[in-house]
Amino acid sequence: MQIHRWQSGWSPSQAVALTIGNFDGVHLGHQAMLYQLQQAALARNLDSMLMSFFPHPKMVLQQARFTTITTLPDRAFWLDYYRLQHWLLLAFTPSLRKVSAREFVLDYLLKRLNVRYLLVGDDFRFGYKGLGDIELLQKMAQAFGFEVQAHESVRYADNGRRVSSSIIRQALFDHDLALAQAYLGHALTFTGRVRHGDKRGRALGAPTLNLHVPENWCLPDGVYVVKVNILAQNESVWGVANVGKTLTFAGKHRKLEVFLFGGRYQLYEQRLQVEIKHFIRKMRQFDTQEALQAQIQQDIIDARAVIARLSAN
Repeated sequence: MQIHRWQSGWSPSQAVALTIGNFDGVHLGHQAMLYQLQQAALARNLDSMLMSFFPHPKMVLQQARFTTITTLPDRAFWLDYYRLQHWLLLAFTPSLRKVSAREFVLDYLLKRLNVRYLLVGDDFRFGYKGLGDIELLQKMAQAFGFEVQAHESVRYADNGRRVSSSIIRQALFDHDLALAQAYLGHALTFTGRVRHGDKRGRALGAPTLNLHVPENWCLPDGVYVVKVNILAQNESVWGVANVGKTLTFAGKHRKLEVFLFGGRYQLYEQRLQVEIKHFIRKMRQFDTQEALQAQIQQDIIDARAVIARLSAN
């Protein structure tokens, strides 16, 4: 997959089949859209492309902190995994915010991108004040000679609920990783580079690998069972991870600290993909280093029991 940040004058080399959305999580609903997009592109000899706004429009319009299921690197991984050809990141600026729905179609989609097929969700709204909808797109498609289709929402088979990024965020907030993963259709991942830490884990009998985590990643702070994919070595190792700030030592920055089973720790500056598998407990502040050390050993025992159960399934 090729990733493009919109540049003045940039255009694709050939006509495209396009869908538009944030695709946070690349969940089952997104996967269904990607499959339909790819089938349409193949049948029409077009390239498949996703357009996403960055930063998220809610961050600009509401001036609010917006939590994400997947960071950009992890979203790119899953979009590539599901065989998207092009991902276009379009900066959501104050000037773009004021572009009318009709102007957006004529200028951005038809003139700049040469969109011949457009796939959108059945509740899709766009343009200034969200006045553009599927009805407008269908009228413009007839007038300007491109195809448009609306994709019905995907519903989870077990309960009939519409699959959405918001429901996955809520499942994660409730520590229901099994439900979140069912809606996602794959593991929740975080990919980052191993950084040097303060080496406290060694003194506590549990040396860790440290990855910096953005504040707006929606996974709640806590202790989790994880599977770590060492990307350069094509190797996977189970572990237990602490997500958040080190409360006992008054840590200021959010981190993902991973204790790997098997003693693999010479991995500085290497990229790891961490799969979040099971929630163990919430974060706690301990009065003494000894109390923390005892809890860490209990976390390791609990994690091993969970891993044995997951590995048996």
